[in-house]
Amino acid sequence: QLDLEALAADFARRPLGALSPADSVQATVGGATLAVRYSRPAMRGRKIFGHIVPWNEVWRTGANEATIFSTTADLEIGGMTVPAGKYTIWTIPSPSGWTLVLNRNTGQWGTDYSAQYDLARLAMRVEPLTQPVERFTIAIEPRGAGAVVTLEWETTRAAIAVRPKP
Repeated sequence: QLDLEALAADFARRPLGALSPADSVQATVGGATLAVRYSRPAMRGRKIFGHIVPWNEVWRTGANEATIFSTTADLEIGGMTVPAGKYTIWTIPSPSGWTLVLNRNTGQWGTDYSAQYDLARLAMRVEPLTQPVERFTIAIEPRGAGAVVTLEWETTRAAIAVRPKP
């Protein structure tokens, strides 16, 4: 006979691990080092965009602490110059398109967004994915003299081209 109380007590003592584990990605593009530090929430059977992540509202773009983007050289993103340095990344998902927000404030929790520190709001290219992505993923994909930064989760990919400033 199983001792359910003992099994339950033993199970309760086990760590579950991080629900949204920390991760990072880094790439060298035209001599510039680009890096992103973020946390990776999972779908876990939930509808994400338009539900867990509301449409037309600033989203922390990950989980836990605010997502950090850094560059060692000035970049051109969406026709705008982004000076070398560290920024937080936020997005505004909507059914008709996404906006990338680069914010000068860093070191805050992911729900402590303040528009007064915005450096730029830039349009992202959005496309549907044929296969769902369970865990939120950010990638930096070198392409030619630049790169494409992609955000993938659920059945959505949002992307924006970046390149070192000439």
